[in-house]
Amino acid sequence: MLNDAQLAAIVYETDDKIQAFCTQNAYVNLAIGEFEQLKVKYFTANTNDAQYIVVRGTSNFTNIKSDILAAPVYDTRSKIWLHKGFRDAALGIIQNLENAFPKIQTSKKTIIVGHSLGGAIANILGIYLYQEKFNVDRVITFGQPKITNKEGLAAYSKLPLFRVVGAGDVITCVPPQTSAFTFVHGGLKIKVDDTQISYTHFGDSANAIEDDPVSIHMDLDRVSRAVYHKITHYIKRLQNHKDILIKIDTQSN
Repeated sequence: MLNDAQLAAIVYETDDKIQAFCTQNAYVNLAIGEFEQLKVKYFTANTNDAQYIVVRGTSNFTNIKSDILAAPVYDTRSKIWLHKGFRDAALGIIQNLENAFPKIQTSKKTIIVGHSLGGAIANILGIYLYQEKFNVDRVITFGQPKITNKEGLAAYSKLPLFRVVGAGDVITCVPPQTSAFTFVHGGLKIKVDDTQISYTHFGDSANAIEDDPVSIHMDLDRVSRAVYHKITHYIKRLQNHKDILIKIDTQSN
């Protein structure tokens, strides 16, 4: 999990730094791309037994616009309702990947990683690839906002989504509930703070519980705790628990 968090962090860096990181850590076949319309950067890279898709989180005003576009839209590809901004970015990236060379391989173990906006997009990419019978080993996200409603979650309940949630990270509680649409979380919630990591199992209703629910009018106190959302803060906390082995049967969900 710490390695995945480091991938989620390096995608924020320059192309040269991403290249150096991948070389130092034995990732090969690196390809860096961007969905230009919403300025969402991503890269793909391989190890001996897996292919990785890593998506950058919010880093500019255009990304913020994608975050704010919280109106649900019916997605004809996945056949569920999705957050429009996150869906648009994921759709742009999946179309780029389908036209890229070398192409990602259906049979190869696939791991999709992202933080914040990148986590929400990674979740939707996981849905798309799972739907297309890719060998999705895991989708692992850090500080991910919500992307769909309970019907959408039910349609893809077998997606191996591991959702790492930092204590105090208010972004994991957005978009807020409205009278028109209720966004909810899915996957396995892995909560991490300065002293412990806690989780239960796939299918547990506790996975959807929000630690710090927000309303449409987010209060300034919670906005001031933005440090808890930073990927560097997630890495710092995970380093405190690097000797803890999390072993979960992804097929048990």
